[in-house]
Parts: sequence; structure tokens; C-alpha cells
Amino acid sequence: MKNRTNNFIISLFIAIGVIPFAAAFVYALLYSFGIIGIANDGFTTAFWSAVWSSGTFFQSFLYSFSIALVSITLSVGGALWATLKFRKQLEQKFLSFILYLPLAVPGIVTGFFTFQLFSKSGFFSRIGYQMGWISQPSQFPDLVNDVFAFGIVLSFVTMIMPFFLLLFLNVYKNERVEELSVLAQALGANAKQVTQRIFLPILIKKTWVIIVLYFIFLLGAYEVPLILGQESPQMLSVLIIQEIKQYDLDRISEGYVIAVMYTLIVSVAAILLFLPRRKPAYET
Repeated sequence: MKNRTNNFIISLFIAIGVIPFAAAFVYALLYSFGIIGIANDGFTTAFWSAVWSSGTFFQSFLYSFSIALVSITLSVGGALWATLKFRKQLEQKFLSFILYLPLAVPGIVTGFFTFQLFSKSGFFSRIGYQMGWISQPSQFPDLVNDVFAFGIVLSFVTMIMPFFLLLFLNVYKNERVEELSVLAQALGANAKQVTQRIFLPILIKKTWVIIVLYFIFLLGAYEVPLILGQESPQMLSVLIIQEIKQYDLDRISEGYVIAVMYTLIVSVAAILLFLPRRKPAYET
């Protein structure tokens, strides 16, 4: 009975997750080489050459990578700091409930909310005007659709930092970090040593896979960069959709080239992430 259940779950996963993904990837791959498509005449590498020579993909990938790295660093760092400093307060029922609220807000809502707060015609701009700090909306700093992606990073941190905070609190409790810290202090360790040798290693080691997965998720995020991003460079997902929806039919194939390249990078990263690692042998 147990084997039947396991086989059913595996079959369901393949039917829902693997087959649609594989079909979409094959379709994009064939389109990128001109094998299928309305204006395509057959196999060609011209679209791949155009993408490589333009450098748009690499510029967009570096831009997306930087935003995702900054966002995940701020989120994880902030969650670790809050867990270390305010763990007991955060375990209270009311604050614990508040932490769950951002997890229920969709990304597109977070993006619109950030835009309404920080745009030149937004809430804080109007407050600045009423307070006499600015004389016209154009004097308000560019905090959305800006080159430094302030709005995107802020939205990402707002979305995922509560998740990591709840995750770290749970790991802290399950791994009995409190007891280990007390034991280390009894043996003569100071607060800094406890943090560096016990607190950080345990929490990061237990959650690093989730951290990397969230980094990959942010790398391909769409709704928030669409609302808060600039025209150029764009994050990868926005660039791909923009290229695929072009009226120029050649640009559609180039959009699929970018999609295939991005999919290959993410797939390789996921394989390396979940690849079984050989445990080191210890001499006795």
C-alpha cells in the first residue's frame, strides 16, 4: 500500500511538474532555433548569434543577479539579527501573527503598494510637499523605476524577510540553540563566540538550501520588477516577456533564446544544489 502511494505521488509530480516544464522548454528550444514559428523558415543559429552579440542577456542577468543578491543578503541578515536580538519578543502570539501577514500578500500587491508610497506622486512625496520639504513632485528622489532598483529591493525584502524570520525562529527552537549557547557560556565562551561558533553556523547550515532557492526565485521574479523596474536594463523575466510579445517576429525568437539560456542556468544551479554530496571520511 505504501509503495502504491509513493508511486502515485511520483507519477502525479511527473504529470503536473515535469511534463509541462519539459514540453515548454522543448517548445522554446525549437522556436529559438527557427524550427517552429510563424516567420521561421527552418533551423538557424541567427537568433542565438543576435542575442550573444547584443549583450542584452548578460546585462539583464547581471542586473537581476545583483538585485537578487542584495535582496536576499538584506533579508537573511536582517532576519538573523532580529532572531538574535528579539527572539523572545517575536515568540509572543501577537507578533508571531503579525509576521505571518506579509506572507499572505501577493507580489503584485506589494509592488503596487510600494509604488503608491515612494513614487513622485505617492504618499511620502505628498507629505514632503505638505511639510515644505519639496516645492514640486519632481524634486522627490527617484525611489521607484530607478537605476538602483530601490523599490524592487524594498519590496523583495518586505516579502521574504518575515519568512526567513519565522524559519530561523523555528530552527532555533528545534535545534536547541538556546541550550547549546548556555552550555558554551558555562564552558567560558563569550557572547561573540557563541554567535559566531554556534548561532550563525547552525542556522545557516540548516537553511542554506532554502536561501539559495529563494535567491533563484528572486532572480526570476516578474510582477514586482514589472511595476517598479526601469526600461533598461530590465530583470530577466520582464525582458523575456517583453521580447516574446514584440510585433517584430524575429524578436520573438530572440526572446525564446533568452528564456532557454535562463532555464539552462537555473536548471544547472538546481541540479548542483540537490546533487548528493559525499560525506568526508574521518580517520579513527
